[in-house]
Amino acid sequence: MDSLAAPPEPVFGHELISLLARMGGRATVETLRQAAHRAFGPAAVYGNCHGDRFSFEEVLAFLASRGKLAVTGDDVSLGAVPACDGH
Repeated sequence: MDSLAAPPEPVFGHELISLLARMGGRATVETLRQAAHRAFGPAAVYGNCHGDRFSFEEVLAFLASRGKLAVTGDDVSLGAVPACDGH
């Protein structure tokens, strides 16, 4: 195995937000996690435009801290701040 292999490309936060929007804008955290696993793979690494990398739970917290998602208990919904347009 090549130990110098590049890390996997991250799934950007706006892609997760778009997935949630396609799901109607609201879901349980577990339902969104399952949908993200199907869409991006269970080993997906999430990222932002600044190059930070996150786990699924960390990206939810990051996006919530920016107002792009609202996480209340076990529910997640689209936030008040629009996501970026992507790359």
